[in-house]
Amino acid sequence: MTNTSIPGNYFSPRFYVKSDPATGLLSTRQGDRLVAVPDFLLRSIHRALQSEAGQAGTLALYTFGFSWGGSFYDHIRGEIESYRGTTIMATNAVEFFATMRQLWTVHGMGNLTLDFSHRQHGLIVVTTENSVLTIGSEIGLKSGNLPWHHLQAGFIAAWFSRWAGKDIRACATDWSDPPEISSTAALDSSNSDSSSKENYTRFIVGVTNKIQQVEPWVKQGLRTTEILEKLTANS
Repeated sequence: MTNTSIPGNYFSPRFYVKSDPATGLLSTRQGDRLVAVPDFLLRSIHRALQSEAGQAGTLALYTFGFSWGGSFYDHIRGEIESYRGTTIMATNAVEFFATMRQLWTVHGMGNLTLDFSHRQHGLIVVTTENSVLTIGSEIGLKSGNLPWHHLQAGFIAAWFSRWAGKDIRACATDWSDPPEISSTAALDSSNSDSSSKENYTRFIVGVTNKIQQVEPWVKQGLRTTEILEKLTANS
């Protein structure tokens, strides 16, 4: 008999996150410990890298994010395959990306939106909202007037690289104002739209030789729509 039932949301917070009131510890449904990382630590990492390495700190953040994302993918892959009874590669893309959005949310990495409208050019636009991985990115504004979204970019690139089996890269091309910039508007109680504005970051994801062109354009002030036009003009 073939099992045709569709597994539920493995990453539902109600069942995935377990708490122990006696110790105050959190763990996954598999018993793995969950760690809450304070905002102060994430900002301190960015600040220290900027102080010690300058602009080279962006490479360190991207490299760390890529390594972390790859390890996280390998770990989560085992859980998903055990739950579904099939390999990730045997899972269709719709199911895989639905699962990706679910786990992104439960692990505090925000709401994930995937735009495949440029897939014929080998490009995916990924948007995250209210992600913990943006904390500290505003530190980069002190040098070059651009936030450092490289930690999150590396993390995302690792996921797509592992899934596709190719050298995939990601680059932030749009973002909301960091808290330091929007704080003045937030203090204006008459402007409720500003104070409740979502924190988002948008990335273009693709093979390395395409995405390497993107960062110089971002530094020139181009954003997602203009960059996509350039990337797809001759392909």
